[in-house]
Amino acid sequence: MRKNMISLCALLLIGTAGIATAGAQTKPTLAIFVVGMNDNNLGNSLATQVGSDLNRNSRYDVLSGASDPVKTKLNELRTQGAGNIDRNALATWGRTNGISTICLVTDNIKGNDHMFYALLIDAKDSKVSGRGSYIRTGVVSTDLPRVSLALSRQLDGPGRRRSAPAPARSYPAEREIEMVLMQGGTFEMGCTAEQTGCASYEKPVHNVKLSSFYIGKYEITQAQWKIVMKGHALEQVYTFKGSVCSSSCIPCDDQRPAESVSWDDIVNEFLPRLNALTGKKYRLPTEAEWEYAARGCIGDGGAGMASCENLLYSGGNNADELGWYGTNSGCSGGNTSRATHPVGQKKPNRLGIYDMGGNVWEWVHDWFGIYPSTTQENPTGPATKGDPANRIVRGGDFSGGIAAFRTANRNPWIPPETRNQSIGFRVALPAQ
Repeated sequence: MRKNMISLCALLLIGTAGIATAGAQTKPTLAIFVVGMNDNNLGNSLATQVGSDLNRNSRYDVLSGASDPVKTKLNELRTQGAGNIDRNALATWGRTNGISTICLVTDNIKGNDHMFYALLIDAKDSKVSGRGSYIRTGVVSTDLPRVSLALSRQLDGPGRRRSAPAPARSYPAEREIEMVLMQGGTFEMGCTAEQTGCASYEKPVHNVKLSSFYIGKYEITQAQWKIVMKGHALEQVYTFKGSVCSSSCIPCDDQRPAESVSWDDIVNEFLPRLNALTGKKYRLPTEAEWEYAARGCIGDGGAGMASCENLLYSGGNNADELGWYGTNSGCSGGNTSRATHPVGQKKPNRLGIYDMGGNVWEWVHDWFGIYPSTTQENPTGPATKGDPANRIVRGGDFSGGIAAFRTANRNPWIPPETRNQSIGFRVALPAQ
């Protein structure tokens, strides 16, 4: 075990609720302990990831760490090793403090190998479920989303014993598409002052009024594509390898974005099947919706001007922090053997939306058209294909240059039947 190992990396309890009081809770409360990691920041980040993954359907009230009982338990666990936690005692502590479910994640390091075990402990009767494990050599912060998903799938899978009934669903919980609510408003679209090197078809800047909508927090992954398209001829499209993952230092992973799927494949095949499975009305975002989300706009739901970040890129001005592109997507963060990466590993914008720059270009609904000079309301692009007869893709990709990251950048050169390893998508939903 490494010299800088500490017995308890983090107790991170996420959310706004304190210790629950009798009769007040409507959902089981969840406390997350991460024990045994050698880096405090990594432990905090992993606890955040696991909490988010387990709570994506708002099944739990995930507690904050501000209460005295939590602080006391944290100090006690710091004196114990990762393999010495008394689960029955932890369950008793949970019952005493109104916490119904405890997630205990331990990291038993052997050499450079991290072996994570995650258990859900039901405080009511001390029953344990989970026992998931995930092994990875040399864990760093960019690995944590993958580690968290591997653990949470086993903890939150269909066979898990639950403290409260799960809502009925026909679409597997572990593949749930996380969405971010975009409150409608009016924004300036196009080559605004902070944008540089704009093309003529990114002008003029014009006002666009949008109704509220939801947009995907992440690009659709290969895992999500495969489960929706299971048994279909397009279950595995012609590469699905993000260039060179099978032969490079970047492992193939089904949490990488779905790519090599055409606009036609998505609209005519994937979305109808997804909507049949979920009973929802998923669609591609319009180009205006995509840019509104990329700019981190927060509206009032009405006609007022939205508050937008209006940064050079979605979430900031440092592309390396925000997404994968030609300079950083290869081996050791360079440009050798470049490939896509699992979604959500880079910094999100202020709305919590990931990868709106890089990884893969993203199809949007619209045919290519020239921007108007007048205000538009909920535009969907030209009604018919023009010349050229191309759909728009947005956001740049793992193999291209940094200029494609710009929030105003448009790529109008892609026919809708194109299947390319640099192009994927995310989905949108109406707010009502």
